Amino acid sequence: MSLPTPLINRDRAETVMTTFGVSALVLADPINVYQATGFWPQTLVMGHLGSSLAVVPADRTKPVTLITAQFLHYFFDLDDVSADSPLHILLYTALDQDGENAMPPIFFRSAQGGLMDPFERATRATTTAHLESYPAFASATRAVRAVLATLGGTVATDGDVADAVLGTGGPHRSATPLLRRIRMIKSVHEVALMRFAAQQNCEAAVVAIRSAAPGDSYVDLQNAFFAETGRRGGRPVFMSTDHSAYRQRNGVITEGRAFSIDAVASYAGYHGDYGRTIIVGTPDPALLRAVDAAILCNETVSRALTPGLRFSDIMRIGQQAIAKAGYDIATPSSPHSVGLLHTDEAFKDDGPLFVKDDPVIEENMVLSMDCPMLQTDMGGSVHLEDLWLVTATGCEPLNDTANPYFRI
Repeated sequence: MSLPTPLINRDRAETVMTTFGVSALVLADPINVYQATGFWPQTLVMGHLGSSLAVVPADRTKPVTLITAQFLHYFFDLDDVSADSPLHILLYTALDQDGENAMPPIFFRSAQGGLMDPFERATRATTTAHLESYPAFASATRAVRAVLATLGGTVATDGDVADAVLGTGGPHRSATPLLRRIRMIKSVHEVALMRFAAQQNCEAAVVAIRSAAPGDSYVDLQNAFFAETGRRGGRPVFMSTDHSAYRQRNGVITEGRAFSIDAVASYAGYHGDYGRTIIVGTPDPALLRAVDAAILCNETVSRALTPGLRFSDIMRIGQQAIAKAGYDIATPSSPHSVGLLHTDEAFKDDGPLFVKDDPVIEENMVLSMDCPMLQTDMGGSVHLEDLWLVTATGCEPLNDTANPYFRI
């Protein structure tokens, strides 16, 4: 049985929602429903839009409500929830012929003369028990409105599907900028998932790197990373290799040419992000200088990373460190938040399009500090990237940082 647990940081959500004057979020996007409830809405991913929703009250003392079809509760073997659970579940069926009341629940039919399936009976019993305590609504809309009637105030929705389910009847605004702000500060559950995702992503990338040899293609390396990700229960997102021009025009691991990788995969919805330089044979001296600069930059910014700084401070600290050491190499040394998305941070002025903002760094942020060396004519490309959890007094790595580069 599966008893979902909200993953969202409720303290952070209350702060953000109060700031925006919002009493509740009504969410229909699969990622948002998952973060809000811990329930992965497979039918939404399949395209059955509106089949599951979440309502998140601003008041963190009130539970998050998962609203889903009765058959899905039964089919996906959801467990019952206690009265004091942080998650409440409401089910709906459909309107009856009179267009007023909810249709009876739906279960699989029993095969004539067959043996009783104890597992099906268990999940049927759970759903039946839930309906005895909380009778099904006739539609998702009625269920959502019933929850909102107890909350009042302004509602924020995450798009057209939630708007359609909610219908007319009250003011609502976009939840998207609020969700971006909320996601930057991870909950205890999210930190645990990020630890796992970061380390598993790193391990998959390292195994793939060590399997590579001159003559292999970058596609071979990418496929090895994807396979290792799958073996660890993850979902590959991408492995970017070298400069795009070389990747597209040749894309073969070559003796004497170093190349960089940026490996990203997700585990239980949360992302790892790992960047390294792979040196093949004898590198150009200019490339070794760039590798040394990347290591210096990464070490300097990781020592400096602490609550109270801004993203721009980290960029300045990294760039000044390599300039002071005599390296005439450009690098962004730029932080970005990582979580449910490769970049899950708030946009400047809460706009709809990505424009890099300069937020204050806070405890329980998970940040990547990108240190690619933006230099050419050195026999390859150089990158160094790890994931860091911001703590009360500094930061700690979420993946293995023992090898800042690899030789094959």
